[in-house]
Amino acid sequence: MRDIDEINELLGPLARISPDEPGGRAGGPRAQALFADIIAQERDTKAAAFPRRPRARRALLGIAASGVLVLGVVLGPGLFGGAATSYANSAVEIHEEAGTYVARIKDPYADRRKFSEAFRSLGLDVELRVIPVSPSAVGEIVSMGGGATPVNVPIGARREPADCDLAGSGCFMVVTVPAAIKGRPDGVHFDLGRPAGPGESYENDWQSATRPGEPLAGVKVSGRTVDEVLDEVGRRGLGAEFRRVLVHEGGYAVEPLAADQVGGDWIVFKAVPARAGVVGLEVTAERQTGLQYAD
Repeated sequence: MRDIDEINELLGPLARISPDEPGGRAGGPRAQALFADIIAQERDTKAAAFPRRPRARRALLGIAASGVLVLGVVLGPGLFGGAATSYANSAVEIHEEAGTYVARIKDPYADRRKFSEAFRSLGLDVELRVIPVSPSAVGEIVSMGGGATPVNVPIGARREPADCDLAGSGCFMVVTVPAAIKGRPDGVHFDLGRPAGPGESYENDWQSATRPGEPLAGVKVSGRTVDEVLDEVGRRGLGAEFRRVLVHEGGYAVEPLAADQVGGDWIVFKAVPARAGVVGLEVTAERQTGLQYAD
């Protein structure tokens, strides 16, 4: 092994061959082509009467290339022992940069196990979930958090380039976690929004349905009566479901509530996205002093 950079350069293109791509499975056309190329290189090596050490190097690269078809690639010292600093598979690439692991998400809607596999390969307890969300939250990190992370290197999320469209080429969602969390008991999580399927409930149902891009954008709902808000909901061709607000010390919780249990003079505290064409109205039988209404 003459140069680790040369090895990484040789392995880099192979990382693009993935089991979930057409022909990428073992025995598929791309796998067979790769295998044939490796064999051809073996024959060329023998024909040129290279010394034994380069032949062993070529054979090892052939083994590594075959593994790429299924597993992804660990780069840096981890390829030869010691702490790995980079990882790549068809869904994400992760590199350590100045004490921070930077993950560039290539396929934001891939199976979450590919993300877990990538972080775990570098010794990081990081979970990236891709969840169904309302329209304005698609392509956004809607939630992130974790245990005790160093104050000066917080977790973060951004688009690269800034404000690009994840549906377009060359646009990546980037998440960052400090290398100092490696080995810590408390993990870190990120929730990335994806479009919901037909009838699928949104999981960002704590956000407001009156935000720009949402079905009640610009409508004042907080502090108004149920009847007043339902009039606006109907004018926009929407349906509504209800949740009772339960105020407790330090905050509040909600529980499902049947429509026939809600009075028209009840007070709406908040409207949230529920699913396509339906908003959730968080309500109380009367105004609560522990809630901060938007009015």
